[in-house]
Amino acid sequence: MTRDGQGGTGADEGTTPFHRLQLRLRSPFGPDGAGAGAGPPGVVVVVPSFTLDQAGMDKIPGILHYEERLLSFLHLLADPRRRIVYVTSRPLPEPLVDYALGLVRSVSAREARARLTLLDCGDDRPVPLTRKILRRPALVERVRGLVPDPLDACVLAFNGSAHERELALRLGVPLYACDPDLAHLGGKSGARALFKEAGVPVPRGVEGLRDGDDLVGALAALRAAHPEVRRAMIKLNESFGAGGNAMFDFRGVPEGRGAEDWIRRVLPERVEFATPPDTWEEYAEKLAAMGGVVEEFLEGGEVVSPSAQVHVAPGGAVRVVSTQDQRFEGAAGQTYAGCAFPARAEYRQSLQELAGRAGRALADRGVVGIASVDFVTVREGAGFRHHAVEVNLRMGGGTAPLMFLHGVTGGRYEPRTGEFLTPEGEPRCYVASDRVQSPAYRSLTPRRLLDAAARNGVLYRHEEGRGAVFHMLGALPGFGKLGVVAVDTTGEGAEAGFRKVVDFLDSLAAG
Repeated sequence: MTRDGQGGTGADEGTTPFHRLQLRLRSPFGPDGAGAGAGPPGVVVVVPSFTLDQAGMDKIPGILHYEERLLSFLHLLADPRRRIVYVTSRPLPEPLVDYALGLVRSVSAREARARLTLLDCGDDRPVPLTRKILRRPALVERVRGLVPDPLDACVLAFNGSAHERELALRLGVPLYACDPDLAHLGGKSGARALFKEAGVPVPRGVEGLRDGDDLVGALAALRAAHPEVRRAMIKLNESFGAGGNAMFDFRGVPEGRGAEDWIRRVLPERVEFATPPDTWEEYAEKLAAMGGVVEEFLEGGEVVSPSAQVHVAPGGAVRVVSTQDQRFEGAAGQTYAGCAFPARAEYRQSLQELAGRAGRALADRGVVGIASVDFVTVREGAGFRHHAVEVNLRMGGGTAPLMFLHGVTGGRYEPRTGEFLTPEGEPRCYVASDRVQSPAYRSLTPRRLLDAAARNGVLYRHEEGRGAVFHMLGALPGFGKLGVVAVDTTGEGAEAGFRKVVDFLDSLAAG
């Protein structure tokens, strides 16, 4: 598939109503490569729906409150011509909205609030928000009524699925998210194929697995070709957040023809799931439904997991907008727990170059929106070798922290150095997590936390350019969970700031 130069993809794609709608899409993030027309759209309809695999969603405590993360996009209101329509499952508490608006450096909270419309479904069931919206024709019509000119608007969605596509069509407003017809490029098999074509290194392995027999054969083939590989990762194509990842240990495997029979026999007991509970029987059913891949589990003296975010604009322009070092926890160290921005200086430029290659390959196939490329990086002598392991055709764990940083600083990412600079040219770094959690935190309310943080000098302060940004505060009472972005002028300062916030939370909850 090749682009037609008009913000859409090949000529055959202009024949469907959705692709004709997408020809009018302009990026909400600025005029460079924005697509049809000049400048960003005047109305942005924010739909913070997790429209992903339901089984994976069910494993995330307090997932409804993840809708609050996209309050980070309120920094778009710094443009005085911009209006935002923000739709959620249930009403957002006004104190949380006021706090998020107050984070935007370059506009008063009162003036920005006048250009923000909050709507909700009055429905807290744990199903994707976009499905709830579509089942409420009156709500869809109300959103339509808030968009005076569909040519001057876009839907900004967490991810693109058939539901987001249908919502865009019913609103008559183009969608800034990946076309669901291209979702296979973000699957584990599709991503490996994309990386190979783009010249981006991947771990040794096999993609395109269809079932358990394919899996056994792939594990045996990987071990036979590379006897030094001790463990392998098994990944379901459509899983997210490590929800479909499992580890297999080759310890004790016989050589020769007996390997495949041995793997088939021990696999149900030998496999270790990244996000229990799972049983082999349930996992095997998902593999047969989704397909998957097998990859070597990369090991070495130093192994890290960086990632890079890219924006693919409607006209095909690709920008790497951040690199970060990810942090993981849980079984097999596979569950995302946060990130540090920017990635380490010794490899961030090479990381950025490889992510740009992957982003251009996505653009060539017609992908539009926010995406991230995940790597496993192993030290080799004095340098590092990156292995691309995943493409997320959606917002990721690093998206909200980066957007909050844009809001509090009014700054920009500098591709030449991989740093984020304020308008005054000063660097800013952060350590962030949306999984800061403790049963003791259930005693806290958003108001109590914000008041105490202000008194104790914990909150981000514009005049100093450092401090903590909080989000997902609605998850505190029910789940003892919140998001934290600790901003500072150096990476070391951000690390210390994050530890200070956790100590503060523990002390406040104990009191």
